[in-house]
Amino acid sequence: MSTTKVAVIGCGRIATSTHIPAYVKNPLTEIKVLVDIREERAIEQANKYGIAQTAADFRVILDDPEIEAVSVCTPNDTHAPIAIACLEAG
Repeated sequence: MSTTKVAVIGCGRIATSTHIPAYVKNPLTEIKVLVDIREERAIEQANKYGIAQTAADFRVILDDPEIEAVSVCTPNDTHAPIAIACLEAG
């Protein structure tokens, strides 16, 4: 059974308390990249969970054909532009 490769955008409280741990525990998902505008937060979580890739700009995932799902864990007013960019990228 293959895993769904996920990008988590935003590594603040909601991501670190809910999204990231849930994906890590789910055998059907794999977090491929953690993104945060303060990349040190993404790196901290990547080190904690053994995730290889981090970025400071979500646009780096837009051309990655392996990303199949995205969790947008950023402030509410940024959800739409990020989600739209991800959807337009496929």
